[in-house]
Amino acid sequence: MYKDGIPALGGYGFETPKAVSGTSSVGKLTLAQILALDGQPVPPVLQPSGDPVAMEAIVPFERYTDAKYVDLEVEHLWKKQWQIACREEDIPNVGDRLTYDIVDSSYIIVRSAADEIKAYHNFCPHRGRRLCDHAENLENFRCPFHAWSWNLDGSLEWVPGREDFPSVSESHHRLSEVKVGRWGGNVFINPDPESAPLEKALGPLPALFADHPMEERHTVAHFRKTVRCNWKLTQEAFMEGYHVLETHWDGMPFFGSAYTQYDNWEDGDSHINRLVTPSVVPDLWVKDAISPEESARQFCQTMGLPLPEAGSISTFTEGRAWCAMQRRLALEATSGHDLSDKPNSYFLDMTKCFMFPNHHPWWGEALAWWYRFLPVGRDPGLSMMEVRVTARTPKGQTAPPPPPMLELGPDDRTDECEALGVVGHILHQDMSNLVEIQKGMKAAPPAKAFLTLARYQESNIQHFHNVYRKLLNLPDAPSG
Repeated sequence: MYKDGIPALGGYGFETPKAVSGTSSVGKLTLAQILALDGQPVPPVLQPSGDPVAMEAIVPFERYTDAKYVDLEVEHLWKKQWQIACREEDIPNVGDRLTYDIVDSSYIIVRSAADEIKAYHNFCPHRGRRLCDHAENLENFRCPFHAWSWNLDGSLEWVPGREDFPSVSESHHRLSEVKVGRWGGNVFINPDPESAPLEKALGPLPALFADHPMEERHTVAHFRKTVRCNWKLTQEAFMEGYHVLETHWDGMPFFGSAYTQYDNWEDGDSHINRLVTPSVVPDLWVKDAISPEESARQFCQTMGLPLPEAGSISTFTEGRAWCAMQRRLALEATSGHDLSDKPNSYFLDMTKCFMFPNHHPWWGEALAWWYRFLPVGRDPGLSMMEVRVTARTPKGQTAPPPPPMLELGPDDRTDECEALGVVGHILHQDMSNLVEIQKGMKAAPPAKAFLTLARYQESNIQHFHNVYRKLLNLPDAPSG
């Protein structure tokens, strides 16, 4: 039996692979070559950059199944790291508040003034009762147990029978504040008062999203799915395109998963990675059987776009141009914005970034999504995947209020939710694997109970675990 992080790959008969960066290790054709054929400037978010990922210690299955890691994550992640709590649009009015719960901790996120958002530990300093247990709008905080009250700025407002509490003071009994940061219309919190500002944790994200401001977007669909597997395992299913061959086989005619570009940034304060999968390019595994016209046709059918005329497309460059134009025209019609300055890649190529530990913002209009992955209580075998579908707010209009969040239990199928459309189909394909992975990890013999990660196609997962291991103070792997 091994301890987490102790054995190097060489200890199990493997040669530790060298890291690679900025290239396809399987498909040979690279994203950069595909974009060059478009004949358009390449946005910064799609340019190869970042650093090679070191293939460090192996990742044992126990990280996903052993409850001891819950305590470590609470101490080193959920109490120390910047984490996304909500969107600003969730609390648009002064007095709007909601809860952000993570394992045993609970926080109140409130719009305390027109352009001010605060966060507090969600408890009453009198007898401990949670002050907020659902989204609501009130002019103050009032404990449902004994009516102690606080102003939105956290100051103590009223204590019934105050003369009977000589020890109560304005300073000690005000609400306990938590650090708040805002970027891209998102609200982040960090319970650690000594933490660096949010800007440090964001790293390159503001620059990468400069031409796709998320604060100008609003939620058009919102759901949360409970999954019977660990939160890390759930999110890692969305950190690589390697699974498309088997899991999303019906998308291979127009999703070039083997040509996915992976990039990672690591500066000690920020831990960011990204993947970009090109569209309207058949995958390596079917490229000889799918014509450019058929690839474009299947993309348009999936996205609900006008189909190209028979015989009008003879190259994949022409197919990408047609599909990008149709996607652009559809978006301009609904948003009123002129998007003619955007390259084809903005409308076609699936570009997902990741901010440690659990936030996944998407760039562009190919898949305009937003992911968050959370543990459920202290159960290492239960997690929550939260998905928002976003749209650019129509020109000259105020963003509509977000729709109610749809709650899906562990046995609810996303592909049976009509409101989710094609999103539900794609996610069900992913979900069908996750429970069985959690079970399989428990079934593995000790000598083989660890991940075997591709040096490039799964480098984002390796990057995550390199950071995870260091922040949780897990032992370093020996060399050799």
